[in-house]
Amino acid sequence: MERNIRLLAGSTAIRSLGVALYAPFLALFLRNVLGLAYDEIGLLLFLTGLIALPAGLAGGLLTDRVGRRRLILWGLAGEAVATLGLAYAFAQRSLPEAIAAATVGGIIATAAGPAGAAYLADLVTGAERTRGYTAFRIGFNAGYSAGVTMGGLLVSSVGFAGSVGLAALLIGGAAVLLGLLLDPTPYDRALEGSPGRRPTGPGPLASGPPGRSTTESLRLLVRDRAGLEVMVAIVLASLTLGQWSVTLPLYAHNVLGVSYTVLGLGLALNGLLVVFGQAPMTGRAVGQRHTTLAVGGILLYVVAFLGLGVAARFSWYPEEVFFVAIAVLTLGENLEAIPQMTLPSNLAPPGEVGAYNGAFGVAGGIGYLSAILLGGFVLQLAPDPLVVWVLLVLPAVPAAILFRHVASRLPDAANRA
Repeated sequence: MERNIRLLAGSTAIRSLGVALYAPFLALFLRNVLGLAYDEIGLLLFLTGLIALPAGLAGGLLTDRVGRRRLILWGLAGEAVATLGLAYAFAQRSLPEAIAAATVGGIIATAAGPAGAAYLADLVTGAERTRGYTAFRIGFNAGYSAGVTMGGLLVSSVGFAGSVGLAALLIGGAAVLLGLLLDPTPYDRALEGSPGRRPTGPGPLASGPPGRSTTESLRLLVRDRAGLEVMVAIVLASLTLGQWSVTLPLYAHNVLGVSYTVLGLGLALNGLLVVFGQAPMTGRAVGQRHTTLAVGGILLYVVAFLGLGVAARFSWYPEEVFFVAIAVLTLGENLEAIPQMTLPSNLAPPGEVGAYNGAFGVAGGIGYLSAILLGGFVLQLAPDPLVVWVLLVLPAVPAAILFRHVASRLPDAANRA
């Protein structure tokens, strides 16, 4: 069991290393190479992500029916091919080809996402599940930290196309590694032994009535009112938290004046603080309510983003404030990640771990995509940098209220880290 968790965490690190070579700099390519306006960048990234969004739920339903390992391997192989297509499009400076490749890659990666969470949920429960997801997150951020550090240098030396080409090779390598070494979970083995019938049994093997239809799975989601309230809170929170992915790099480079290299180092700091800080924070969080952790994480993001606005408004040490803001929001990220990773599997009825992870992933995706769109328009229209961040943190207020409200409606065991 531990060997497979380490393998999956290691492959996650390799994949995130590849993605981080180019993803944090993608908006800068669109702005500074192709000349798109901020609002056009936000709209473009929103629309390409929106197309991929339903794949999260579809992938969750699929992993409950075809198995975790199989979908993980399909996803990595398909993402590697799509990333090669993106590298070619960047070399040609072709926006339509880049959009097509990014859309296909996004659909594949989104569909495969729930399989990793379900794989771990098959193996461990309770606090060990929380610790297991922490290992995944540490692996992701170890790769991410190395990737953004290298990415800042590679973009400056070999360009965007070269960075994306190397990313495709790394993602393909992760697929080969897992194809050779990763074992099926007990759920996978039982599913292979009875094609078309999902396995039942005690503990992590439990999956509820065999042969439950897709419609029945969707009905369970719709009838889970507390789960739906958590999803709404996730959407609202993501409108603020999602500013990290696109708006922050654009703002740091084009408003604060931070160089590509310094931007890469700042993003690398984020990864390092996760690698060395997530496990201790998870240890302290065990036994706490997931909803409380979510609220604490949101508030730290708000503090960090407002600090960036103040620094630009009053010209206060922009690079220093940038690094401090990265540190503060990473603490928030470490807190918020615990419920984000664990709560969907805890709330899922037997047999619906994949479906719940997919549905919660769609909720987060809606919020993050809307954050990209919102951030682009606010950057384009708001003249004052402090006003930019005041507007962008407003959705955090109702999100925190909803998390506090739903806490009493969730099963206590499921709501404990």
